[in-house]
Amino acid sequence: MTHPEENFDYYENICCEVSKEVNTDFIPMAPEIVQTSSFYFPTYEKFMDASDDEKNHYVYSRGTNPTTETLERMLAQLEGGEKCKVFASGMGAISATLFTLLQAGDHVLMVNTIYGEAVSFIQYMTKYGISADRVDVATTEDILNHLKSETKVIYFESPSSQKFELLDLDLITAIAKERGITTVIDGTWSSPLFQKPLAHGIDLVIHSLSKYIGGHSDIVGGAVIGATQLVDTIFEHGHQALGAVSSPFNSWLAIRGIRTLPVRMQHLSQAITTLLDGLAADTRIAKIFHPHCGNTDQQQLAQKYLTGYGSLFAIDLADESFDKLKVFVNSLSLVSIGVSWGGFESLALPAYKGNNLTNLQARGLSPAHIRMYLGLEHPESVLADIRQALDKAYGPMEEC
Repeated sequence: MTHPEENFDYYENICCEVSKEVNTDFIPMAPEIVQTSSFYFPTYEKFMDASDDEKNHYVYSRGTNPTTETLERMLAQLEGGEKCKVFASGMGAISATLFTLLQAGDHVLMVNTIYGEAVSFIQYMTKYGISADRVDVATTEDILNHLKSETKVIYFESPSSQKFELLDLDLITAIAKERGITTVIDGTWSSPLFQKPLAHGIDLVIHSLSKYIGGHSDIVGGAVIGATQLVDTIFEHGHQALGAVSSPFNSWLAIRGIRTLPVRMQHLSQAITTLLDGLAADTRIAKIFHPHCGNTDQQQLAQKYLTGYGSLFAIDLADESFDKLKVFVNSLSLVSIGVSWGGFESLALPAYKGNNLTNLQARGLSPAHIRMYLGLEHPESVLADIRQALDKAYGPMEEC
């Protein structure tokens, strides 16, 4: 019978020695998942050197990790930026970025409708002496009317959330550079393939990796991309202090998503025009919100900045009856009810939840406003599903 100490020695040898001796003479087709919290160092000197620059060395996966770094390099190249930092969620990227850029006495201007949690975070930051305004502008030039001497950040989406309005990126850059303002855009709607804000002088681009980049509704993640110095500062303060760290496996899933991103986005860009054209003449829909359906100015901005269309859009139903709205949404069959978007499945998300009318009015949204996402199903099938749900809630179109 062996002694417990001998068993422990044997176990210790397996855990500590065998893992260092695994044959690495192979090249995997897919990137490796380096699922580790910490890294070995052959010498004390190597450890000291790595610890002195954790942004560029593997010490602890809360900072950098080979799988996550692979994803960061891919995203930086796709977006045309010098560097990228990946986070555990889109809000992790947003929070870390604003946490780093702003200090007491600064003002941040939020333009048009942006992600609600981002608005809430910025407004919460006012407890630390930061001031914030969210404004709706008819034209990009109107931003000038809302700037203050203490404005340090312009934060926006283009196209915007809910209404999908485009802004003139070149003009925003010109306005901001003249005044030393940092510009931050959430570019999730268009993905890195269909719009290049950095090429037009925007300082930082944020993406939710949960959407098109992940592409399969199975990860939550975020990223910020821009100049090396700026991203490194966000890493040092926002990322390390707030701790929104992407797991290596989630980073690997995002890499998997990137490998099919062009094919998926090409399909969605074509499919969304088919769907929207099919809904355009339906009198039961008061308005469609999407650049494809925008006015002349919006069409010109789309032609200038977009190389394709995202498939997230919204509709305002002509009848604002809450009861009929519920019938419509519950009658959808192929289209599911759910938050987020960017995966295979088409989705519907009504803005009105029965108790948030004041909030909707403040955001300029109708109680019959529904955000919808066209997934990878055939657009004609989704169109048929929306029409049959409209029939059940509001009757056939000719009776309206």
